[in-house]
Amino acid sequence: MRCFLFLFGIALTNLIAAATADTLSPNLTAGQSILLVDQTLTASGWQPAPEDQAMPFEYALAGNTLSSLASCSGTGAGFCRYDYQLNDQKLVVVTIPASRRDRAGRVYRWWMESLPLNQSR
Repeated sequence: MRCFLFLFGIALTNLIAAATADTLSPNLTAGQSILLVDQTLTASGWQPAPEDQAMPFEYALAGNTLSSLASCSGTGAGFCRYDYQLNDQKLVVVTIPASRRDRAGRVYRWWMESLPLNQSR
């Protein structure tokens, strides 16, 4: 009986963890404007969370002043990185420049990371 309760407890914990991860996972699509993504994420509870403030030239490269901007590459494809946090999850969104300079960057890829339990943000 103890073995059954132990296994049941493990299974229940895994189900709860999976359900929580699904509710935190944002619905992003490659090619979306970072402005729209930022608006959607912040309305869903995600908070801008870059580790350091971006440099002025990075804001110029990004073509926006979003507080989630973490950095931009001044060479190559011109990738920019935006960081968000919700509870103990960190979301990293990478953009590429839009086809026209007067438009915001477009989502290229994204991933989620777990934050250490003792991190306070």
